Amino acid sequence: MRKRFAKIFLRIIPIVIILLFYISVVSFNLLPSELSFQGFTVIAIFLISIYLWATELIPLPVTAFLAMLMLAFSGSVSLPDSLYGLGSTVVFLIIIGFFLAAGLTRSGLDKRIAYKILKNSHSENAVLIGLIVITGFLSMIISNTTTTLLMLPVALHIMHKVRMDNKCILLGIAFAANIGGAGLLIGTPPNMIATEALGWGFYEWMVAALPFALVMLFLLYVSFMIYFKPKHERIEKKLVSDLGPVKKEEKKAGLIIILTMLLWITSPLHNLPAIVIGLAGGLLMFLFVYDWRYFERVTSWGTLILIAGAVSIGHSLEITGATTWIANVFLAFTGLTTPALIAFSFVILVLAVTQFIQNTATAAMFIPVLTGLSSTLGIPAQVLVVPVAIAVSMTFLAPPGTAPNAIVHEVGKIKTKEMFKAGLLPTFFAIILLFAYCWFFV
Repeated sequence: MRKRFAKIFLRIIPIVIILLFYISVVSFNLLPSELSFQGFTVIAIFLISIYLWATELIPLPVTAFLAMLMLAFSGSVSLPDSLYGLGSTVVFLIIIGFFLAAGLTRSGLDKRIAYKILKNSHSENAVLIGLIVITGFLSMIISNTTTTLLMLPVALHIMHKVRMDNKCILLGIAFAANIGGAGLLIGTPPNMIATEALGWGFYEWMVAALPFALVMLFLLYVSFMIYFKPKHERIEKKLVSDLGPVKKEEKKAGLIIILTMLLWITSPLHNLPAIVIGLAGGLLMFLFVYDWRYFERVTSWGTLILIAGAVSIGHSLEITGATTWIANVFLAFTGLTTPALIAFSFVILVLAVTQFIQNTATAAMFIPVLTGLSSTLGIPAQVLVVPVAIAVSMTFLAPPGTAPNAIVHEVGKIKTKEMFKAGLLPTFFAIILLFAYCWFFV
């Protein structure tokens, strides 16, 4: 009992240090003149949350709840702002993804797709390639969150048939969704935040980001070949049985998913919001494919709470001015004057921050700051904004950074340290590629 208490005490020492530093700075009035008390408080809450998410001392969704509680209790932001993430569009996109994914599993269409992939794959290596390519492509034309939720049931069936490392399959889907989402405008919200700031459209973003995403998908495959070492031996096709003709329920679910995807892709023509289209697709699923009890049973509610907490922290950092202070201090610290190096330095900063704050929130925090900073420095806005907007999607080290990461962490019971280890190589390749991008983009 005494040893257990000592172990717990040692693990909370970093939190105690953060709190003592916070109390000392406030008590002796040592705050920098450019940083408000509210901003400093939110930064302290952010650091505590980072530590708890990284160490998993308590479940990740519980840490998210705690973060929102600390934001509200401290008075650093208003109660609606502390709970901002619960009503964010990101959370609703995840819910919509659950609507569509539940239709796949309830109808059995997920099993048919999984078996189709296995029948056309001759080895574990081929399975990995297929999952990365399919996930990467889908996440370019629909939300990367929805893509992950659609691919997960397929992956779970494949995991039962092939003796591959489960983490290789699940993280391959999450990371490919992150990367693919950056390729086209509609893939992930950070793209839309960037194009709105720059006054760009679909074509301009595609030219700037799609080549990067395609190269990065290949580098993801290389990373997983090195780390997980999937076998090239032939897989046993006899494990895959014939499912017979397509059932009525499969046709209904497939038709609803295809209709929803088509409406998303053609949104510039009819101007219907993505959330409205997704909710309509979910309603059709409830009417024709499954009931609420089934949806309630198969939905990962912890994922929603985790992302909501990460979004709330990011929003609080933005509205208290903490983001602007961090950006200015960081720029002064680097002392850089070359546009390409300034852009790359902010890429490194957001890569670190967005591991623990949902990437949409990170983009919303930094892109307006960088737009103003580019005007002050006399640098074209796209030089700073585009690399940073792409970088926030290259999140491979921790669950809170993107919805795909959070989803596979919850469903696959993947520990943060396991995700961190598997994500090191993709992160290294992303940093190298982003440096080249900053250098040649300028």
